[in-house]
Amino acid sequence: MIGPRPALGRAPAITLPLRYLVAAAIAFLVATGGVSWLASELAGHYYHPRIMALTHTVALGWITLAIVGASYQLIPIVLERPLWSERLARWQFLVLAAGIVGMVAHFYIGHWAGLPWAAGVVGLGVAAHLVNVALTVRGIGRWGFTPCLVAGAHVGLGLTVLFGLGLALSPAWRLWSWDALAAVHAHLHLALLGWVAPMVIGVAARVVPMFLLAPEPGGRLGLVQLGGLGLGVPAVVVGLLAVPALLLPGALLVTAALAAHAVWVGAMVRRRKRPALDWGLRFVLTGTVFLLPATAMGLALALGWLSGPRAALAYVVLAFGGWVSLSIVGMMLKIVPFLTWHRTYAPQAGRGPVPTLAQLGWPAAEGTAYAFLTGGTVVLAAAVATGSPAWARAAGALLTLGALAFAATLGHVLSHLAPGKRWRPAARVEVGTR
Repeated sequence: MIGPRPALGRAPAITLPLRYLVAAAIAFLVATGGVSWLASELAGHYYHPRIMALTHTVALGWITLAIVGASYQLIPIVLERPLWSERLARWQFLVLAAGIVGMVAHFYIGHWAGLPWAAGVVGLGVAAHLVNVALTVRGIGRWGFTPCLVAGAHVGLGLTVLFGLGLALSPAWRLWSWDALAAVHAHLHLALLGWVAPMVIGVAARVVPMFLLAPEPGGRLGLVQLGGLGLGVPAVVVGLLAVPALLLPGALLVTAALAAHAVWVGAMVRRRKRPALDWGLRFVLTGTVFLLPATAMGLALALGWLSGPRAALAYVVLAFGGWVSLSIVGMMLKIVPFLTWHRTYAPQAGRGPVPTLAQLGWPAAEGTAYAFLTGGTVVLAAAVATGSPAWARAAGALLTLGALAFAATLGHVLSHLAPGKRWRPAARVEVGTR
């Protein structure tokens, strides 16, 4: 087993993941503000250009940039291999950011002629990331649970981008004759289940035990997750597109995988040695709680027990806004202080007083973010399910306040990177003294 110092040495310069994570946080703030702005559209049908703009702000600007940034810190450590090219990853960030801004803008204004160009730029950035990851993991000898899911997630990312590019080109080139809504549903589930879910589950299997001071999970539940996603996701996507008979078996397999993940997380919580939970852990665990109703709604939609645009949009809010977003917020509240501490205070360790990771944070702001983001997600899911613009606007206000508190926390942590920053321990006041 490689110790903390050698493993850390394999990671790239911290400015690389931080640029992705900061950009992702900005996109998150924009997306939460967009909820109130688009309250009337959210109360209607989701197949609307501005709803597509909001969805891609969340899926690409927030979630994908955050996962890519975190992966450049975690993949070298988890897989114990150095990143192939930091330079490529830095240039790729600029390409991805430009493409995402272009896509969101073209969706918002409904200008379909320019959309393929923006989607192509995103595809170029993603292709650079896939090349970088592939060359990083080439020749790896041992494929455990997390490496398999990370590799599978990147295959899902590539397929999702190709599918999206095909959707962007389809109006002009007529690439296929599938129903437009069916293609959108398949694209969304390929992104959620083929790219995001394997990354969140795979990384959580390694870092959550570390955060909780709990044993790493193992056993047959790992096989259920690998098999459920590996077989279920293709079946769901093909079932939505062309073979409806595959949809229900695929949904059952995915449900089994996600349920096994939730059971794993519950077992880690019960066996943890860390008595208190910080706000980062509370976000991650609350995200797992949101996974349960999201999975139940997804299965109900596959069975036909639920139907219609309102139920589908509520399902997306619980999945992307609840499980995925809260999990990412929690991970960032752990990763960003870690990166900041090692950049600013690791060289000072042993030479003078340095803060702990917990002392870099801002618990009051983190607790505020938790209250507003979790509450706002619940209210938004209810608002879109009932078609209420007023409640959607209220949910947007809650989410924006939560995102501002989250951004303030990150800003507080990142302020320690300022040149000449020196930490001074708070003065201790003894009882009986003035």
